[in-house]
Amino acid sequence: MKKLALTALFLGAIGLSQSVQAEIIFSCKTTNNKYIEVNKLNNDIYEYKFGSASKNELTLRNKKSELLGRSERWTGTGRGRWSTMSFQKGEYIYQVYVNLDSIDHTTESGVDVKHKGQLLTSILCTEETAKSNFNDEEFAW
Repeated sequence: MKKLALTALFLGAIGLSQSVQAEIIFSCKTTNNKYIEVNKLNNDIYEYKFGSASKNELTLRNKKSELLGRSERWTGTGRGRWSTMSFQKGEYIYQVYVNLDSIDHTTESGVDVKHKGQLLTSILCTEETAKSNFNDEEFAW
């Protein structure tokens, strides 16, 4: 009986560890030596993380449907392609963005922090560390 209970517990732990396997869809090191990361936890939940290498300072989880209602993406006109994911916590919005200039092939990414619609700060990523994979067709350009 103990063996059966331990086996069930072990198999449950394996299932749990596999179910929380996150897919990193955006990451970068900022110009002030912090890290930004966006993870797709499952088909419905996305997670935003901000902090130093040794300490996570902020974690937000938002539903995909909520993100889609607040986020914008390139509509197919102009030389710049861009996509955003806007995480919300109370009256604050953390808008992760990626911009690509299709003519000179430069990119810019980072996060804009807004309070009640007013821009508080823009945090830029270093270009060489920025990696994005907005692979959900709703977020991709």
